[in-house]
Amino acid sequence: MSNRMSVTIKDVSKDAKVSIKTVSRVINNEINVSEDTKQKVLQSISKLDFKPNKSAQSLRSKRSYMIALLYNNPNKHYLADIQSGILKVCKETGYNLVLQECDYKNKNLSAEIIEFVRDFQIDGLIVTPPLSDMDDFLTILDEEQIHYSIIAPSNKHKSSSYVSSNDYDASYAMTNEIIRKGHSSIGFVKGHHKHSASSLRFKGFSDALMQMNIPLNHEWIKEGNFSFDSGFNAGLEIMDVASRPSVIFASNDYMAAGVMKAAQMKGIKIPSELCLIGFDDSPIAEQLWPSLSTIRQPVEEMACHAAKLLLGTVDGLSEQTESKEFKSELILRESLINLLD
Repeated sequence: MSNRMSVTIKDVSKDAKVSIKTVSRVINNEINVSEDTKQKVLQSISKLDFKPNKSAQSLRSKRSYMIALLYNNPNKHYLADIQSGILKVCKETGYNLVLQECDYKNKNLSAEIIEFVRDFQIDGLIVTPPLSDMDDFLTILDEEQIHYSIIAPSNKHKSSSYVSSNDYDASYAMTNEIIRKGHSSIGFVKGHHKHSASSLRFKGFSDALMQMNIPLNHEWIKEGNFSFDSGFNAGLEIMDVASRPSVIFASNDYMAAGVMKAAQMKGIKIPSELCLIGFDDSPIAEQLWPSLSTIRQPVEEMACHAAKLLLGTVDGLSEQTESKEFKSELILRESLINLLD
């Protein structure tokens, strides 16, 4: 069949030697189809390059072919990368993406999300931090049999479909790199306290110091919330300490940029008087001067995998895949100097 537009469900039925109803059950991911039959139908669908009509399917199955991204994050670049990764999968599969901003402090969040899913017949959710750390919220989604996948889960929900990055290992490795360059007075700006990634990044940092017998100076440890302003305020607090560190490691690039502004306002030269480290490798990391040493996370790739995980559970035509931890990469730029040179 050279013309894909002419391929119909009848053609698939004939090629697979099964009924049209069976093909429909496979497409709609219904459970009462044997695995052998399902594979036979999927092979015919692939062979004929059959693309189901989502509008017609929606009318028959009462599904919307919409998935929703739940988010509550001040980092707009992170959110844009997440969207981009999900939209790649949506484009390939004929699904649409709905964005749903959530307030993690909202006591009625679970009820509102369940109502949202029911009202709009959302086929599944992709849940991002800090919502992905809220075990009670995710447990309610389980009880309501709502399909979802998680980006950066808490340890409890690593039994669910998830993608994560090696935040602890990456932070540990970057701290060792800082120490290797001769620095022993190192401050740290934590991320949002509700994000599991924040505690993992701080633990990687503190464990690396401990292993090298470098004391943790609590006057140089401040809490931010991943926003520029929180980094700026944390930077001012650290620089008001009588003896300041030679390096400040911030839990994301936007907070590191905030620390840079605070340093420049106080006339502190970067990197000769203060080195800076970020996390995420956002565009701002290269746009700053001096450019920011940071840790590159494959956020778009992670989001793409999260979408595939979700659709693998809700769509009979989408390939099922496994949960995965993605590796990060150290990016060394001008904001970190070697004191031993």
